[in-house]
Amino acid sequence: MDNGSLMTLPASGISLTWLLRLRWITAVAQTAAILVSMRLLPGELSVAPLLGLVAFGALSNLALMLRMRRPDPVHPALPGLVLGLDILLLTGLLYGSGGPANPFTAIYLVHITLAAVVMRGIWAWALGLLSTAGFGLLFFWNVHIHSLGHMDHGGGGGMSLHLTGMWVAFAITAGLIAAFVGRVTEALRERDAELAALRDLTARQARLAALTMLAAGVAHEMGTPLGTIAVAAKELQRAAEDMGPQGSGISQDAALIRQEVGRCRRILDQMAGPSGSTLGEGFQALAWADLESDLTEGLNDEDRARLVFEWPGLACGPTPRRGLARALRAVLANALEATPRPGQVRVRAMREQASWRLEIADEGSGMAPEVLARAGEPFFSTKPTGAGMGLGLFLARTFAEQLGGELRVDSLLGQGTKVQMTWPQVVHG
Repeated sequence: MDNGSLMTLPASGISLTWLLRLRWITAVAQTAAILVSMRLLPGELSVAPLLGLVAFGALSNLALMLRMRRPDPVHPALPGLVLGLDILLLTGLLYGSGGPANPFTAIYLVHITLAAVVMRGIWAWALGLLSTAGFGLLFFWNVHIHSLGHMDHGGGGGMSLHLTGMWVAFAITAGLIAAFVGRVTEALRERDAELAALRDLTARQARLAALTMLAAGVAHEMGTPLGTIAVAAKELQRAAEDMGPQGSGISQDAALIRQEVGRCRRILDQMAGPSGSTLGEGFQALAWADLESDLTEGLNDEDRARLVFEWPGLACGPTPRRGLARALRAVLANALEATPRPGQVRVRAMREQASWRLEIADEGSGMAPEVLARAGEPFFSTKPTGAGMGLGLFLARTFAEQLGGELRVDSLLGQGTKVQMTWPQVVHG
């Protein structure tokens, strides 16, 4: 790890490097305060123990700096332990410099605030309780400084009503700080997570828009050559028919070419339209049998026989039928290709509360973890060059997210792959 790099805590935006620098500043400030107090309170302070505590804190900070130079990750509890040590050192310094009469007891609140920002959950409350306990103990045990004594802050020890009120007020303040700052920090963490998800979604939407424009351009450019192929195939079929029985094979091949050209034209028409956008397609009532028909369209008899459909009794309800079928066909094609013949591909839909979940499970070899991590990225494919563009999962995920759902891919090597698409159920108006 580079020495100048930041080691950011996973629970917050605060870095250990930032905490390290703050502790160096604190050590310098504490040393300066002790030296100034020597001049203001001559003969009343035991300077050596106080400077010893400051030196111990500096050594611990040096050890923390050396730990950060190591490449292995830092334990999540380390920041909390460091802040706990700082609270104990502060208690020791206050013990030797007047206890609760020392005006620097307010620094406890700084540590509580840091704990609420840096740590979360029980750690923040534990450090707050540690500060409250340390402050309370100072009322009973401290080195009395005559010049700092006032009202009930004398050296007799014990808890007068005034000191009890101070301690209760401190405990209430500490609790409010831990609760309020912790809540605000957690809200900021959630907002950052939402912004990160929104940025990711926006980036995928931008890539989808670029792909849609590219598809429309391709559809426009491919129209002419496909028309030429269709005309040539028609002329070839006519010539073969004029040849009689000898040209029957050629005639069948020409008819097949024309059939495939027609299929390509239908695909290009879809590409030239509002492809991939659920907002441009109206919602229509969809029965599961209709979706099954859409999914099996264009498949040969052998692949149709390998599909096993499990549909619920309830109707799917209003759904962008064309977009849903297009997204699922891309996933289904991958599953059929991954499953060795005569293995089956299972398609199952189920209702979960107010949403639908549709699973496509194959019997293929599964994905390695590094491949699974990139599944769904545009133009990422493990197929040979020319066998696929790597857009199927990307378009399916984008479609699901446009509907307010999600697409998840689960896969293990040797155990096949399961793709789950969920989307909210639309109630008839």
